[in-house]
Amino acid sequence: MRARIGSVVKVALVLKRKTSDQGPLVDYRELDRLLTQGDHKKLLITRRPLANSSPDDVVSVWVSKANHPKAVSPTDLHILESIVWKELQKGTKSVILDALEYLMIENGHERALKFVGKLRDMAILNGAKFYVTVSEGIDEKTRVMLRRIVE
Repeated sequence: MRARIGSVVKVALVLKRKTSDQGPLVDYRELDRLLTQGDHKKLLITRRPLANSSPDDVVSVWVSKANHPKAVSPTDLHILESIVWKELQKGTKSVILDALEYLMIENGHERALKFVGKLRDMAILNGAKFYVTVSEGIDEKTRVMLRRIVE
């Protein structure tokens, strides 16, 4: 048990270090700070239900299986990709994926990681920054692969 606690602390420290220099992997608890940073347009792909209180420069995409006109199913990655591309064409300067764990559960690790790579490439092609929020729920092997994909 003690070794497990030590590894969780180590992961938290690595995440904290990455958020301070605004690398592509961001601790999920830093999302609000990331959304309010800068005055450029941001695209947020999230599990949070859409709220009217989000900053004016943030466009939110709600990933959910809920039968709602503004929800995108987590298995409809092609629709999410299309939305990201359209928003990047409109001048979005940051793409923030805050639904990675959910996408992994619904699509499998490999398909979700491939999708992350696609989003990263689309952001780079359009001169935008790309961020992925992560939690302690991501195992170390997946975290290492994710880091290689987004950095």
